[in-house]
Amino acid sequence: MFFGKVKQNIMVLTISNLIIGLIEFVFNMYLSRILGAEGLGVLSLVSPINALFLSFMTEGLVVTTSKISARCQSSGNYSAMESSIRITTVFSFLWSLCLTGLVWLTAKPLAAWFLGDANLVYPILATCPLMLLMSISNIVKGHFLGLSKIKVPAAINISEKLLRFPILYCLIRFLLGTADFPPVTLVYLCYAIGEMQSVLFLLIYYKRTKPAAPRIPVTPGEIRRTLKPLILGAAPICMTQCLLEFVNAFSSVIVKSRLCAIGCTAAEALSLLGKYKGMVFPLMNYPMILVGSTCSIVVPRIATMIASGKSRCASRLIKRALLLALSIGCLTGLVFWFFADQMGVFFYKQEDLGPMIRLAGFCSPLLYVTAATTSLLISIGKEAQSFRNSLLQQLLLLIFLILFTGIPALNIYGYIAAIALSNTVLLLQNLYALRREQEKWR
Repeated sequence: MFFGKVKQNIMVLTISNLIIGLIEFVFNMYLSRILGAEGLGVLSLVSPINALFLSFMTEGLVVTTSKISARCQSSGNYSAMESSIRITTVFSFLWSLCLTGLVWLTAKPLAAWFLGDANLVYPILATCPLMLLMSISNIVKGHFLGLSKIKVPAAINISEKLLRFPILYCLIRFLLGTADFPPVTLVYLCYAIGEMQSVLFLLIYYKRTKPAAPRIPVTPGEIRRTLKPLILGAAPICMTQCLLEFVNAFSSVIVKSRLCAIGCTAAEALSLLGKYKGMVFPLMNYPMILVGSTCSIVVPRIATMIASGKSRCASRLIKRALLLALSIGCLTGLVFWFFADQMGVFFYKQEDLGPMIRLAGFCSPLLYVTAATTSLLISIGKEAQSFRNSLLQQLLLLIFLILFTGIPALNIYGYIAAIALSNTVLLLQNLYALRREQEKWR
């Protein structure tokens, strides 16, 4: 009965995330028509910087909040659940205000010194309203995920993604050319406007569905009891994701400079970067939605099982999640291998994407299983181990990028080789940590 409920939730979340991913994929195609390959290259330079700031604020909160809400629900302590939501929401918003100030202080030097273009300060600043809004929405999303209330939040998320098309169209029509900022700025303003309606509807749904329970007074002791597990659980996840985004930002700059060093012009380097990170990456990440949906449901369930002493059930769920991730990766690899040329022309009208797509498909089983093992380590309370493993993987990635992308025969394909080799090391470490923990349960 329990596994049937888990499968049902996975199916609901998977279908909704596939719809959301399809909308985002079409939106990415829309951006490729507007910005072109070089514009996508500029977006690939800016987006990791903005993602880094967002990661400092949001990463770990969804997963940790879902685990806290799931435990409160299993014990029937709804007063503690409501209190934790109120406290974590206020904490998250105040933390986002601090980070917004940090963005304002560092935007100019980041744009001028790190990215090499002072005009890119505008898209960096455009992420500030998005940060404030996501500080609220991520807490509420994590709460609903922990309670397995998925359908309405998924519908709200889908509506937000659909609104991006008319919002971006209006922004381009009325603002592009009227002010001196890069077109990429409008993309982040579009995200912020869409997130605004998402926050509004999520709060309305939360008010209507929260169970009646006596309110616990917010005392300093209650704040400490609420924030301590939140921070301890979210901090390693946040550090891991911030590390990933930092390396992502640094890797874009490295790849651009290494391509220029082997004879590419700046425009050619940005075009190659845009084709890989702006076109091939979204193709490969779309099936990853299936893996992410599975892990989103499985992580709080495994945490609840372990807390209640059902270690054997948790072990079975871990094995099923890994097998599903491997199956999705193999199927994706086969599709990409046989239809790579047609996919490049059909989706992006680019005839030279075939080799990139084919190699990305070859790596997909490795990347999908690795992503699943990272989430599963978090589910069993090994966030610190996950961070250490990811730290080594990201350091190896930077080393391999410097080595491989500077080889003229490899150029941008060195990026794929670096990702494959570094993730192989990460997968072996994660599997070893999972196996060692499962042996303790026997």
